[in-house]
Amino acid sequence: MKKRLLVALLLFLPLTALKAGEHKALELSTVQVIPIQDSSNNREYELFIKLPEKYAESDTKKHPVIYYTDALWAVEILSATTEYALEDAILVGIGWQKDTPADENEWSSRYRDFKPTLPSDNKDKKTYKGEAHQYLAFIRNDVIKYIESNYRANPDNRTYFGYSFGGLFGVYTLISQPNTFQNYIIGSPSRLISTYMDSLLESKSNKPLMDLSKKTNVFIAYGALEKELGATVERFVSELKDQKLANLTLEPAVIESANHTTAFPKTSVRSIYWLAEKLRD
Repeated sequence: MKKRLLVALLLFLPLTALKAGEHKALELSTVQVIPIQDSSNNREYELFIKLPEKYAESDTKKHPVIYYTDALWAVEILSATTEYALEDAILVGIGWQKDTPADENEWSSRYRDFKPTLPSDNKDKKTYKGEAHQYLAFIRNDVIKYIESNYRANPDNRTYFGYSFGGLFGVYTLISQPNTFQNYIIGSPSRLISTYMDSLLESKSNKPLMDLSKKTNVFIAYGALEKELGATVERFVSELKDQKLANLTLEPAVIESANHTTAFPKTSVRSIYWLAEKLRD
């Protein structure tokens, strides 16, 4: 702890030399930003990689990895929380597509990448068509492969963290290719989960929602003030429970006095502590 406080103090010392009116952008010295390309379509992204403080002390130790979407929004809270609750974990944030048109927001690609293909995609020309299947292939074939080839990452201990649209993508991944991760943290997974659920249940009538060949842990949460979304999440949880999947462990959570915005920080902290307990089991 003393070492961390000293590093933090040294980071702030150079600011005293700035003149009035000048400013300096904050850089997180423990986070590496690595460019990466989707090999199937050449889209450009960035990875925010943070290694454990004691990573260099061993040449053999394998570390659990937490992969999270919306990297720029989540890096600070996940970095801070894992410092105290899960200090052995490697954090891998996946940023939004970099080479997007100038007239789009920097986060626009999330509406396409995180969204499953829905029947309404061909009817509503105003919305992004879902390409979650392509984005999941990018994560599996490029992101995970890069991390496990270049760092001492434990391939049997991967976690996914996603909130809102990122939570919806977590649901999609859990259903379509659950073996991608061993642990899933799904926060307030967008109102589109209702449409996705309808489509899913229709296509999988009288069939299991997914095939779990190994133990999978799922933390899924929503804010108590998210009434409509909460009802859909509860429906999803009930469907999973009714199927009595032997390898599935579910941890539903309702974040007290929280709406879709305020549930995010509470979900982040609570879920990381949940994950820390699971990894100790």
